[in-house]
Order: sequence, then C-alpha cells, then structure tokens
Amino acid sequence: MIDPGRPHPRVVGLDGAGLDPRAVLPPSRFDPAVRAMSALAGGPAGRRLASAAGFWRASTVLVLLAVVTIGGGVVAKQHCRTHGWSTPDQFWHACYSDTAVLYGSAGLGGPDRPSLSQALAPDGLGQPPLAGAAMWAVSSVITGGGPRGTRLFFDVSALLMAVVLAAGVALMASAAGRRAWDAAHLALSPVLIASALISYQLLAVTLAAGAIWAWTRRRPVLGGILLGLGVAAGPAVGVLALAVLAVAVRTGRAGAGARFAALAAASWFGARLVLFTGLGGGLGAAWQSWKAAGPGYGSIWLVPQLLAGSRPRWAWWWFGAHAVSGSTATTLAVLGLLGVVIGLVVLALTAPAVPRLGPVALVLIAGTLLVAKSLPPQASLVLLPVMALAGLRWRDHFIWAGTEIAYFIGVWLYIAASSNANRGLPAGGYLVLLLARLGGIAWLAVQGARAVIDPGADPGRIAAGDPDLIDDPDLAAGSGVDGGTGAAGAPDTALVG
Repeated sequence: MIDPGRPHPRVVGLDGAGLDPRAVLPPSRFDPAVRAMSALAGGPAGRRLASAAGFWRASTVLVLLAVVTIGGGVVAKQHCRTHGWSTPDQFWHACYSDTAVLYGSAGLGGPDRPSLSQALAPDGLGQPPLAGAAMWAVSSVITGGGPRGTRLFFDVSALLMAVVLAAGVALMASAAGRRAWDAAHLALSPVLIASALISYQLLAVTLAAGAIWAWTRRRPVLGGILLGLGVAAGPAVGVLALAVLAVAVRTGRAGAGARFAALAAASWFGARLVLFTGLGGGLGAAWQSWKAAGPGYGSIWLVPQLLAGSRPRWAWWWFGAHAVSGSTATTLAVLGLLGVVIGLVVLALTAPAVPRLGPVALVLIAGTLLVAKSLPPQASLVLLPVMALAGLRWRDHFIWAGTEIAYFIGVWLYIAASSNANRGLPAGGYLVLLLARLGGIAWLAVQGARAVIDPGADPGRIAAGDPDLIDDPDLAAGSGVDGGTGAAGAPDTALVG
C-alpha cells in the first residue's frame, strides 16, 4: 500500500515521463491501446494535469458516456421497436429482447396479468427472482398490450437500465480510486450495445459494483447485503463472495471477509423469502427446474450436440458425440464449478504476493461462466465490473468483446435457421462462434491468473522500482471517492495539454 508519509518514486508512463503516484492515473499514459485511440480526442495525457473537482470529473464523464452507450443499444433494437418482436424477424435483425418478448408471452400487458408469485414461478418469466420482480413491477405502470404496449415497456425498461448502469459506473469509478477511468470498462464496453437490453441483467452488474465499492470502503456488512441482492438478480455474481473471502484471508481480514460472505448468503435468501411464498424461498422448485434442464445456448456442454449436428454430407467418418442429458449436464456443471473454486482458492492462497481482488474475481467469474449450463449473451455482462476493478488492458477487452459480438450475431442466426435453413447459420458455424466466445472468456481468466501469479503482469498495479507502490483498491481504506481524493489523498484530474 502507498504510505502517504514517505516519498515515493514517480510513476513512469509509456512516454517515459513521470507522474505523481498520488494523482488519478490517466489510462492513455499506461495502456497502449488507449494511447493509440486517444488521438481521436486530442492525444494522450500530457505531463500537466489540471484539477477536476467539479462537474467534469472522471465519474461524471463516464456516467454520461454510459448513457450514450445504452442509447446505442436502443438504436441496435430499432428494427424490432418499429416492426415488433416477431419470430423469425427478430432473429434475422439481431434485435431480440427477453424484456419485450416476455411482456407479451407472459401476459404482463394483458387483462389476466399474472401475480408476482406467478411471474416468478419456474413456468413464469423464467428470470432470476429480483430481475423478474423488477420486470413485473415496471409492467404495472404500463397500460395496454399489443405492439404499442410492448414498445413502451421496452422503452421504460431501457430507461431504467440506463439509470442502473449509470449508478454502477459511478460506484466502480469511486471504488477504483486513483484508477477511476478504469470504470470505462463498464461504461463503454461494446458488449453493452449488443446485450445490455436483452434482459435486466444490469441489475446484477450494478449490485455487484455496489458490493465491490462497499468492500473497498471497509463496509463488509453493506457489501454482503448488496451482493446477496445481486445474486437474486443474477446468480453468477455470487462467486464474488468467495473471491473477497480468499483475498481477505491473505490480507488478515478473514473476519471481515466471512461477514461479507455470510451477509451475502443471508440477504440472498432473505430476498427469496420476501419474493416467494413458503419457508423455502422457492429454492426447491428452482433447483428441480435447473437440474432437469439440458444444456442451453452458449454452454460448453452443448458442444457434443453441435458436433453431432454439424457432420458434413461428404464425411465418411464423424465424431460419435451425442447430446448431453439434463442430469449429465448438471453433474458436469457442478463438478466444473467445484474445480474452478478449488483452483481459485489454491491460486489466491499460494500466490507469491497478496493478490488484488480484481484479478481474483475476474478468474473466478470467468471460470464460472465457462462451466455454466446455459450462457446467454447477456450473461457475460457480469464480467464488466471486475474487469474494471482488475484494471484490464483494453487490448484484452477488445479481444473478448470481439468474440462476444460475433457470438451475439451468430446465435440469433442459428436459432433462425429453424425457420429458414438456407438463410440461417448451420450447427457447425454456430459451434465455431460458441468456442470462440468461450475462448474469449478464457482469455480474460488467463489475464486475471497472470496478474495473480506475477504482480508485475498486473496492469492494475503501478510500480516503479518500489514493490510497495501499488494501486490496490480492494485493500484501500477509504480510497478517495472520485472527485474528492485519490487513494493517497490526491485530487481527481482531468487531461490537459
């Protein structure tokens, strides 16, 4: 950790120029990809940085840019907004959205609108409980069904997701301290344009960002509560509790980590008790439904089925693969998750230096997605806040985003092939894109693992000949809120000259 009471060597950027280690760090000085792209906005940060304690601080700029990004997502869905979400048209134009489709198919805008318990049932909306409850609540303020009601519901949902994303970006900018601009991974990801408005997944993303922020402020109780609610909106973020616990053990904060994890479990279960009838919180029905389901789109366990379906007509030999049953996929997913968890714990506890929360969480969440039974396009959004906390290089972000966007287009064409095989994507093509996407997620996991194993490969650590000179938001005690102070009490900065 940086000790404000003793001098430190100056951080050296890509241009060899020094930068006060207490200043907010401009990414164009350290990230080659950002440095190259900065030519579009006047070039990289110069040696002089002006104070930006007013409106144009990092968090404000990123929040505004996040809203613009969500606007791009609305534009991407414009064909369906204009012509309706009909099959297969919505697949050909890659504008499918659970939000809009479920409004009609689940009767949210009809005269027989389901009750909350009916909407959250396994045969209801099919969404995580908190996300489903939010959809149900939003639908209560929309009058009328049909194309007009569906479009209005989608628009109100998009507005809500813009607010939710803005809150998440502000939280991540604050949690990142001196590296506040790293929250751009959440605000400006191209994946948001493609997938942010498919469902209410951003609820889980922002609640996870809130949990991260609370942990960096040494508020494990608040962090655990927020994470538990996040799990109720998107189960994949739950493994963040294990990442926090592993780092807490290495830093002598095992008690705080245990409180964080325990409160996460308690608030998750408490949310289910509030939303579902009965003492079990609907867990029995949810488990049975998940256990019986076969591999879903995007899952690695779908590969055998796709291999079997992609045999060329001219092939005299082909893989003897068969579709994985629901029970087998459940067993494989559970074993895979256990393997990821055990591997992460060993990695975090045996790392040569105390690992940062960002890279550890990145490895764990990416690994969880890789072994999931179903991996819809929007599932990958949960990676964004931990990518920001890890300080991931934008080169790696773009590698991953490229695979995500290619898969996003491919999965709709594959689904549409059932309506017109000549226009759609065959199983072999979809298999290639699925594996490419899994490879992109694995690439992120590798970058996180490298940062844990070798602190010198961690882009979130800024070191210049002093192993203690690090940017460590997960260990910072009250590391400054963007626009107030940085990790060592520095004012936020804007780029000039």
